[in-house]
Amino acid sequence: MTDRKDQPLSATAFEPAPTASQTIAAEETSGGQPRWVIIGLALSIVLLVFVFIVLPQLVTPSDTALPTVAVDPADSGGSVAASSPANIDETAGNGRSPFAEAQEGALRREAQEVLQALLALQESLAKRGAAAWGEPGYSQALTAADKADAAYRERDFSAATEDYQNALNELLALEASLPERIEALHATVTTEIERGELLAAQARFDELQEMAPADIRLITLAPRIAALPRVIAALEAAAAAETEGNLSVAVTSARDATRADPQHQRAQRRLFELQSALTRAQFTEAMTKGYAALTRQRFTDSEAAFTKAARLLPGAPEPQSALVELEQARTQAILIALREQGAEAELEERWAEAVAHYEEALKIDGLLLFATEGKARARPRADLDTRLVNIPKERDRLVDRRILAEAEASLAEASTVTEPGPRLQSQITAAQETITYAKTPVAVSITSDGTTDITLLRVKRLGTVTQHILSLRPGTYTAVGIRDGYRDVRVTFDVRPDQNNAVAVRCVEPI
Repeated sequence: MTDRKDQPLSATAFEPAPTASQTIAAEETSGGQPRWVIIGLALSIVLLVFVFIVLPQLVTPSDTALPTVAVDPADSGGSVAASSPANIDETAGNGRSPFAEAQEGALRREAQEVLQALLALQESLAKRGAAAWGEPGYSQALTAADKADAAYRERDFSAATEDYQNALNELLALEASLPERIEALHATVTTEIERGELLAAQARFDELQEMAPADIRLITLAPRIAALPRVIAALEAAAAAETEGNLSVAVTSARDATRADPQHQRAQRRLFELQSALTRAQFTEAMTKGYAALTRQRFTDSEAAFTKAARLLPGAPEPQSALVELEQARTQAILIALREQGAEAELEERWAEAVAHYEEALKIDGLLLFATEGKARARPRADLDTRLVNIPKERDRLVDRRILAEAEASLAEASTVTEPGPRLQSQITAAQETITYAKTPVAVSITSDGTTDITLLRVKRLGTVTQHILSLRPGTYTAVGIRDGYRDVRVTFDVRPDQNNAVAVRCVEPI
């Protein structure tokens, strides 16, 4: 097409000749001056001849018309090609009025304006690959433009304008569909990436890049396509590892895929699935280990395994039930052990230990029959055992008749026990010997100066003596001496059958 502008035609101004009535009226108003009327009439005739005969020959149609669009169906680009009209009449034709010429020029300019818009839009769409994705609308637009070219060459500018406008409308419709097509193509590229179709994804990406070169999303799609081979390889490795039952390796491979393309949804889903499968497998393994340890009464190991399972799947009911079962088994095992330990302690006459075991069992369950009965049985024996053990230890205190009576009562109680064990028999023997020892009198000689008043505490007052022989049971005694003008004396001595039992009590320190 040419850049020259159409030169619009302009008609010379003229005035039509006066009619007869106008002439008569002029004569009436001129006051009888017909000569001027004749001159005016002559001038009007000359002007009419110039306008209708001479002027049309001087004015010819402009040869600066804009080119039209020619459609070449074989053109691979399908673009609208500029061509010059071939059969346009170079002359306006004789006998046409300036008004008609002006109307035709206006129609031609209107057609050319539509054509200019059509050419600009067609060029823009061609750059964006409309020949590939715009069918059949794109071909229909070119066909309408070709039809408009023919009308333009036939100088049917109204028809040419209409056809150019039809072609423009087709292209405008294609342009309006671009956002939807871009979104659909973007979705297709994403789908192919998710499916792992590298070639298809690259092809659709190239189409999207041509259709929407300024789309900001191209920046993210390009590296995703570049990373697709690594994603595919990692997902295949994950599938192979899963088939072999190596879920840990499968999770690692799936994680590699997500690292290569963090936006890859299928890789994310596979990672989640494999992680869930691995967690479930670890959960099952922990529960199995927990029950195995529970069967062997390895309660600490069992609790650790069940606790691990609970951490792997928070909220899962199985670990909580297992922990309750574990606690019950542990309690039952403790109670059984306490019962056995209590029975063993009774058998070995460790009565205090037996009481302690039964009391510990009652703290767990206060209604346990074995613990209740065992405590009732072991408590008196434990008390008797304590008393019998203390008799030999407190031999020297048996000099006190109250303590001696308690010892004799304990011995009598022990003698009533049926089927006494070795420990009780030994205790009875030791108690009998101690009591016999404590009840056998020993001669004790107390000497003094004859002036000291002597009192043997818990026995009797001896008074002033120089020597006095007493028969005392073995034990520890205290003698107190008093003498006027002298400091009191206090003498503590032990009485033993196998020693010289002589004691001197004198007040010898003056005050």
